[in-house]
Amino acid sequence: MRSFEEDTIVLSRLEPLIAVSVTVAVAMAASGCATSSGTSNTVDEGQTANEALIGTYWKLMTLDGQPVTAADNQREAHLVLGEDGRVSGSTGCNRLMGSYRLEGDTLTFSRLASTRMACPGDMAMLEQAWLAALSETARYSIAGPSLELQNADDRALVELKANALY
Repeated sequence: MRSFEEDTIVLSRLEPLIAVSVTVAVAMAASGCATSSGTSNTVDEGQTANEALIGTYWKLMTLDGQPVTAADNQREAHLVLGEDGRVSGSTGCNRLMGSYRLEGDTLTFSRLASTRMACPGDMAMLEQAWLAALSETARYSIAGPSLELQNADDRALVELKANALY
């Protein structure tokens, strides 16, 4: 059994470690509450927080105002914007890839390409229209889980929905 003096020596050695631990914990808690770029992460009641444009799996829902559904035994048309300026996804039949440029709400795609597997009838038409819409994209807007791509005249080209990647 330790004496009172031994306990006091042990505690005096721990004091600096405890002080550092408390300081680190307070700093971490404060930084976790801060928001970046002066934007607020709060959401009014009844609203859904906007999804992140980059790194989200965006499923194609409408193309030129018409609903899009995946064909049996085919991938769904989608895209994912990477942090490296690359876009990847699917046309619903073939894989797509290319580059994108993002400045504010301006979004443009370039060097779009796709694999060249034969697509059944309607899927071939969807693929052509989807790639054309991406090539025509000039702006975007996000509202909750929905992403809308627009042309230079602010006409809606497509609507996509955020899907979880897990």
